[in-house]
Amino acid sequence: MVTAADHQALLADCKQWLEDLRQHRETINHLRNELYAAAAGKTDHDYLKEVEHYHNQFHIQQINIHDLKHEIRHHIAEAEHHPNFGHRIPHHNIELKYKSLMADIDKLGDDFHLFIGAK
Repeated sequence: MVTAADHQALLADCKQWLEDLRQHRETINHLRNELYAAAAGKTDHDYLKEVEHYHNQFHIQQINIHDLKHEIRHHIAEAEHHPNFGHRIPHHNIELKYKSLMADIDKLGDDFHLFIGAK
């Protein structure tokens, strides 16, 4: 049996994850702007290949954020529609995806800053 406190904690987690994902989306937009500034006027082929790589990675992470936000919203809707049904396993799986995505985005940002700092 799911208690009201468990249900509220699940919803609070989801809302926090959505807020964190929104902030990471903004971070990626900021990184993309840094990339464009760093690439301005550059002509070295290898450098431009790295610029393209980071541009693509930023785009992919934006898609990943979008997809995870959609999954979380669906999870919230299911939890609200069936509050007494056990949602712990799907919740745990989403939490694992969330933590993995946050780590990937943080690493991408760190790697990117090493790249633009080296040039």
